[in-house]
Amino acid sequence: MLCKLWKIELYPAITLPMEETTIHMHTPLDSMRIIHWASGASMSSTLPISDPDPDPGLLGPDSLSWRLHEEQWLIMAGARAFLLQATHPKVAQGALDYSSFAEDPFGRVSRTIQGMAVLIFGTTNEANSMARHINRLHHTVHGTLPDSLGRYAAGETYSAMEPSALLWVHIAFVDSMLTAYKTFVGPLSHAECEQYWQESCRYARLLGLTDTMLPASYAAVQQYIREALASGEIAIGPAAHFIAQKVLYPSLPWLRKPLWMIVRLITVGQLPSDIRQAYGLRWTTRHKTGFRLARGVGHLLRRHFPNALGRSPLVNFARRRVKGELCRRAEPVLHKQSAEGTSG
Repeated sequence: MLCKLWKIELYPAITLPMEETTIHMHTPLDSMRIIHWASGASMSSTLPISDPDPDPGLLGPDSLSWRLHEEQWLIMAGARAFLLQATHPKVAQGALDYSSFAEDPFGRVSRTIQGMAVLIFGTTNEANSMARHINRLHHTVHGTLPDSLGRYAAGETYSAMEPSALLWVHIAFVDSMLTAYKTFVGPLSHAECEQYWQESCRYARLLGLTDTMLPASYAAVQQYIREALASGEIAIGPAAHFIAQKVLYPSLPWLRKPLWMIVRLITVGQLPSDIRQAYGLRWTTRHKTGFRLARGVGHLLRRHFPNALGRSPLVNFARRRVKGELCRRAEPVLHKQSAEGTSG
């Protein structure tokens, strides 16, 4: 089977010239467009995956991960994940020292989201290539901590490939996705959370984490999170505060600030209470009421306007790829012999 590589635009409706098969990638209101409207930041208009080979990748269409990520409400997890990841002093310092976070926070967030999307929905080849790319970048990230913080001393070295840092980044991502789903979509059973965690370990292993490093169960993950703050493994210092300031209070035109107030409320409301307190974020009765209202509006929108956000074009592309709809079978080429060659 021969496959042609298509460039899939994320926002416009797309018709792929594949024999008589038409694939519409348009959704009524794409989640990344919402971030663009709220922040004014430029967002990529193309999907991060493009390989049409009908390979299910690391997880495949029957995975719980693909089903959950069809819900574009999971975009609400992005800012929360960054704030949670930044609570690890070595993660936060590395982000400031080696990324463009200070100058382009939204671009940094967008690139991270796209990288994770490739790992989860890409073909095996795309996922492996992305993992190698991320690992190459991580191997260049190393330095020293400027301040004593938590259980870490000033001058202690850090590396992006350090197991505790890698693990905290992964746990923060997984926990944020599950939290956003439970907040804005619906409940998840313990078995579903367990399945999501076990599936996430497949791409975590590509990024340098081993089975001995990864908690064996979702319950162990929750225990790890509870103990991390008490043990000093995570501690919020100047680097984390800087990242939180950029995420929660970005420099925006005044017309966009009311929109970002909603993003800030949703982000802070999803944080664990001890993390919220450690950041020094105010969470009054007014904030709690506003968060419950925002969550309720989200549930109403999803119930009465189920296609308001639509299904993820990323998952749509991946599902159609696995079905073989992005490939076309080559017609056999018949070489006719000349009359002279066949006579006799």
